[in-house]
Amino acid sequence: MARGSDLKEVEEFPRRLIIFFIVIILLLIGGTLGFKIITGGTFNESFFKTIQTLAFIFNDQSTIYERLLEIFLAIVGVFLVWWVLWSVADMLLDGNLRKYLKTRFYYLKMKSMKDHVIIIGGGRVGEEIARVLSQKKKSFLIVESDSFVSNSLRKKGYLVIEGDASNEQILKKAEIEKASKIILTLPKTETNLLLTMTAKEMNSKIEVYSRCENNSLVSKLKKAGAKVVIVPEILAADKIANDLDI
Repeated sequence: MARGSDLKEVEEFPRRLIIFFIVIILLLIGGTLGFKIITGGTFNESFFKTIQTLAFIFNDQSTIYERLLEIFLAIVGVFLVWWVLWSVADMLLDGNLRKYLKTRFYYLKMKSMKDHVIIIGGGRVGEEIARVLSQKKKSFLIVESDSFVSNSLRKKGYLVIEGDASNEQILKKAEIEKASKIILTLPKTETNLLLTMTAKEMNSKIEVYSRCENNSLVSKLKKAGAKVVIVPEILAADKIANDLDI
């Protein structure tokens, strides 16, 4: 099954359960009211008769109207039980239940994050930053749009949000409002410039560290709110010069 289908199944599972419980409650209410109107009994008697019907326990002395209601409740009850069992079995067989639980774990972990670091881009630069932060026991997450790279990073134990960082919903999912720093490692300086402005709009206190491949845009990144702008070529040149004691 494709990843998109897997993800859809994972997201559908809790919705199916919610629908199931809503329908069960409606059945209990409808059955109770129906039996009360038909039999003239109390609410308690009508409720227990509804429970018995859903459990396939029938009264041989039921009237024709009671029998019709019992048949309706039984048919709907069987359908719902089959539907839930099928959904759970499907999740288990496809391994989506584990994915769902893992997704929920990631979600809860992200929601609890505070003063964390957001790394935009999980390429070589982003992964190296993640490795260093992991060694220093710093709280961080990575935003990466490529599914292959995202899966690779997850296998290494990193917390990853798959999506386009230029989408504000993705940044909200990364809890940018509570983050202390955001590191932009994308190769396109124009994209990093846009993300710098977006990040500062969403969290004015966040510190922005940006990679810049275009020297002419360094000042613009600074004006947009970047605290540190790193130009790889200049950084490499300085490193070589220092190593040569020039």
